[in-house]
Amino acid sequence: MRAELLTHRADEPEQAAGPTKRRRPGRRILLGAAAILLPLAALSGGVLLQARAVHAHLSAAQQDVARLAVTFERGETPSEHELASLREHTGAARRATSAHWWTALGELPLAGRPFRTVHGISVAADEAATQVLPDAVRLREVADPARIMRQDGGVELERLAAADPVLARIETSLQRIGHNLTALPDATGIGRLDAARAGLTVQAARLARSAESARTAVRMLPPVLGESGPRSYFFAFQTNAEARGTGGLVGVFGILTADHGRITVHDLSSDDALTSTPEPVADLGPDFESRYAGGDSTRLMANSNLSAHFPYAAQIWTGFWRQKTGQQLDGAIATDPVGLARLLKATGPVWLPGGEQLTAANAVALTESTAYTRYTDKSARKGFLIQVAQSVTEALLHGRHDPVALLRALHQLAGDGRLQVWSTDPHTQEALENTELAGSVPQQNGPYAALVVNNSAGNKLDYYLDRSLRYELAPCVAGMRESLIRVRLANNAPVSGLPEYVRLRSDDRTHPHAPGSTRIWVSLYATVGAQFRGAELDGRPLPMSLETERSHPVLASEVELEPSQVRELVIHLREPASARSPVVPVQPLVRPQTTQVVAAPCQEPN
Repeated sequence: MRAELLTHRADEPEQAAGPTKRRRPGRRILLGAAAILLPLAALSGGVLLQARAVHAHLSAAQQDVARLAVTFERGETPSEHELASLREHTGAARRATSAHWWTALGELPLAGRPFRTVHGISVAADEAATQVLPDAVRLREVADPARIMRQDGGVELERLAAADPVLARIETSLQRIGHNLTALPDATGIGRLDAARAGLTVQAARLARSAESARTAVRMLPPVLGESGPRSYFFAFQTNAEARGTGGLVGVFGILTADHGRITVHDLSSDDALTSTPEPVADLGPDFESRYAGGDSTRLMANSNLSAHFPYAAQIWTGFWRQKTGQQLDGAIATDPVGLARLLKATGPVWLPGGEQLTAANAVALTESTAYTRYTDKSARKGFLIQVAQSVTEALLHGRHDPVALLRALHQLAGDGRLQVWSTDPHTQEALENTELAGSVPQQNGPYAALVVNNSAGNKLDYYLDRSLRYELAPCVAGMRESLIRVRLANNAPVSGLPEYVRLRSDDRTHPHAPGSTRIWVSLYATVGAQFRGAELDGRPLPMSLETERSHPVLASEVELEPSQVRELVIHLREPASARSPVVPVQPLVRPQTTQVVAAPCQEPN
């Protein structure tokens, strides 16, 4: 019987024994499918649960980071509990995404991209928590601003030196984290995940640059601050109510001396103390002489900083001091009333000798507008400005204030071009060139547009000058691209109520001019290799001179501005193709410049 059952023909019906029903093929298929799908469903559910857990840990870590940022902002050191909480969450996310099955899913074509990216983000977060953050805490201990800034107005140079290796580790860690994030898939199909990866990549790069800049500073400052002996610098207070290339006319200056970290400012004087010279006080090359000889820039202190390149002005200033005293200075430093106002925001108000209070709110108006109305006598006005300079420097060097707030203010000044530094020491100057303190016109290729105005009327009406610049770059064709630069200049000076000294027209005393009118020398520093294709002023053709400075073609013209007048200058250029981001420096005047850049994508020619 058994043999018969095993060998029955396929076309013979199978006989059921008793009440037992025969099994259908469809049921066997369903059972087989269930055997496969149930484990997959379980795996899918596990992935979902694990993904939610990873998301929860990373979200908690993000909240921890926000709290730590507040702690650092207050100038405090995070507690061990705060640090441990962050490490716990980032470590849990890293372990969860390092499991074998998660790694295996990450190897799948296309579908594996989200798994790889989540793992990479988790690793980056954990490395930041376990490597970068401990060094940041260490840096806070080593370079605590409250300990670096001495009460005698000095700086603890040893603490600066101790910060260098810590910053080096932070920079290296951030660079590695950024590199690993960049290598992750950038298109996972999940928009929030891609945005998170991109944001973290940008943040890591920004923090790495900040660490690099800070490291440059801690290496550069000790020799600048007299680590091996006294160093003296020309200290210029620029009055940008009368515009000059680096900001404004030097109204008051002094000598800043640093000796083993201790800083003093002495010999404060008005610019009248440095008289014109028959011979140039500096040799800055034929391009400089060709462009600025007409203004006697190397012979006349009032025109010493017509160029936007701060090292040129610094060499001229130190040359004037050398010609007057025979002393060879070690460099130059400059700031302006807007910079002083920002410092006062960090230090608090300063009392002037006459009992008047100088504050962050009134410093600019008081020194660049009110003083000209209050003091009709030139020597009295300059004496008042010298008192302001003395009072502010005394408060900065010897007052009790929040060092963290002061350092932030100094950083902001450097970023806005309102704190500029130049050194005669080649190594120090080389380091400065890589920072915002240099105030340099860079000799490099790539899209570039810098609007620079110099007051030609000899008045103080640039206090009321508004500027805007729009830089439009067309697509690249055959290694070149067309560009358009639109400059708008608005004179908002009042037509009455201004003293003669503020509104004078020393450029043209023989003809009448409307009260509040002015004349400015407009220069546009263009891209290296750019070709000038023409210009219009208010829709009419405008001839412009074309010269070269620091490899940049410089287009210039004198422009008359009546009160309440707005003038538009349009410059047409043909530039070399470049994939670099456009650079648009802003001249530090009283009022901010409005800047727009519209650039079509461009690939450099092979």
